[in-house]
Amino acid sequence: MPLDWASYPAFGDRVLSMVGIEVHWIILQLVLGLPLMAVIAEILWLKTRDERWLRIAKTLAKGFVMVFAVGAAMGTAAEFGLILLWPNLTELAGKYIFFPLYAEIFAFMMEVVFVYMFYYAWDKLPEKVHVLVGILAIIGAWFSATMIMSVNAYMQAPTGILLGSYADHFPKLILYVPNGIVAVLNVTSLKAAGMDVLGKYDGGVIVAMPSEIVRAVVSDAISGKTLHQSILWRFVTDESLANVSVMSILDSIMRETVRHEGVTTITFKSPVFIPSVLHAIGSGLVVSAFTAMAFYGYSARRRGRDVAKLGFKYALLFSLVSLAFQGMVSGHEMGVAVAEWNKEKFSAILYGSPPIVEKIETTLAGVDAIGYDEIPKWLRPPTLIHWLYYAKITLAVLLGLSTVILAYLTFVKKREVFGSYLLVFPVVAQVVSFLGWAVREIGRKPWTIYGVMDVKTAHTINPPPPYVEVIVSVYFVAVLSVLIYGVYRFLWRCEEC
Repeated sequence: MPLDWASYPAFGDRVLSMVGIEVHWIILQLVLGLPLMAVIAEILWLKTRDERWLRIAKTLAKGFVMVFAVGAAMGTAAEFGLILLWPNLTELAGKYIFFPLYAEIFAFMMEVVFVYMFYYAWDKLPEKVHVLVGILAIIGAWFSATMIMSVNAYMQAPTGILLGSYADHFPKLILYVPNGIVAVLNVTSLKAAGMDVLGKYDGGVIVAMPSEIVRAVVSDAISGKTLHQSILWRFVTDESLANVSVMSILDSIMRETVRHEGVTTITFKSPVFIPSVLHAIGSGLVVSAFTAMAFYGYSARRRGRDVAKLGFKYALLFSLVSLAFQGMVSGHEMGVAVAEWNKEKFSAILYGSPPIVEKIETTLAGVDAIGYDEIPKWLRPPTLIHWLYYAKITLAVLLGLSTVILAYLTFVKKREVFGSYLLVFPVVAQVVSFLGWAVREIGRKPWTIYGVMDVKTAHTINPPPPYVEVIVSVYFVAVLSVLIYGVYRFLWRCEEC
């Protein structure tokens, strides 16, 4: 059923999180793309001394400075929402994947310093130094996005996840179990339950533990159970440990696992990390380019100025290049990563597709899809993502074809194609981006961290009442609406831009 995702736990809080994060992402994409466009325009001014390029650079800089402040505030709100609504996620995972979240603070400080220096110190710095400041602003924004995406990638496919036949209890997670814990476990019983012993390390044993056991142990630990109340009790040989907390056992195992995988590198070793980062930055470039294109096309229609016409051509060319990168490079690599490391999600995407479509998708991904009905019920993602995915692909293809037509008319036929219809392009680009995130996040269900923690375990035991969720969601949307009006009032209607 298309709405089967609503049956998963914490529906209201999942929607609230989606609204908060998506509002932040709508803004963040402009912070990822507009600085690069501004710096390139400034470099073109230095090369040509055409004052139009300088005006374009300053206008784009004004745009990303306006959205940056609100985006930063919305990001803070989204992070607090994560803590309030999903405290068990931050309690457990935060101990071990803290580094990128900590490093993101420094990335944010870098953004704050260089973004505002780039805009406000334009006439106070040597020209080449000012370009360098712009490059540092870009690095800060992309560094911040990379840190956040490393955590999200880890949640999609954690380091150490192993895939295989469901009959053999896959997926499994590689864990480093200290000797002290190994000594009190019935290894034979654990092997019968699907655990594989992979070898030894100095201080313990390396195992591949079925995710079904990992999920149950994590749930028991979060709920404060002791060993005799936990699924682990059936594998414990020493009855004197009955009142030992499951959390203490889990902490010991996770501490050893993270130590060996790398305290500062574990999230970056996720098998989907690189394509996730590239796809996120690519999305920012696409949305920024289409937003600038619509702005300059709208401005050229109203005023007919040469600077607006040049800005339109620049943004149109940037749109073509970024869209090609997003579709043929980062999008392809992201699809391959999903097909290989999120097989259940890939199966749900293909669920109900015509055979020819499924054949094309599997050929492009280079893997065979498993049948949706072959997936154990407790592992099945919602089939809603099938509809979301193909809506995204359809809109993306239409966006690409329309952009090619615009480019043909503009650069080959030398026609002026300015009009209000251009405002549709950034809206469609944002919708495509939203649908991509929806497929990514909804398709991870029933997991919060794939193979480790389910949604119910991550959720707070004190959820807010529905009316609070509605009020906060409306507040997020209202802030975004005020920002859009502010940008329209002070930038889009700017007579000097």
